[in-house]
Amino acid sequence: MRAPGRLWILYWPAALAVGGLIIDMKEMGVGLAAAVLIDATLVRAVLLPATMKLLGEANWYLPRWLEWLPRLEREPPEAEPKRAPEAVPLPAQG
Repeated sequence: MRAPGRLWILYWPAALAVGGLIIDMKEMGVGLAAAVLIDATLVRAVLLPATMKLLGEANWYLPRWLEWLPRLEREPPEAEPKRAPEAVPLPAQG
């Protein structure tokens, strides 16, 4: 399930809480529903991709104080996958 699908799971219970009788629950429902919609539309769909496009390679910059973290490099794909050696049948004993 993608992120927008997960956000809908949060949005609908919050929106349904707005119809309740307890005023505190209504306020929390409105707040959570608004936060989820803003996060799903503005942050994840607009701001994040635009920022990544503007920053380019700087997205993957690692500050000096985090150099203790291991560097994970992507290995190029192998030309031909390695195969297991073929099984040689053993002679029957008897």
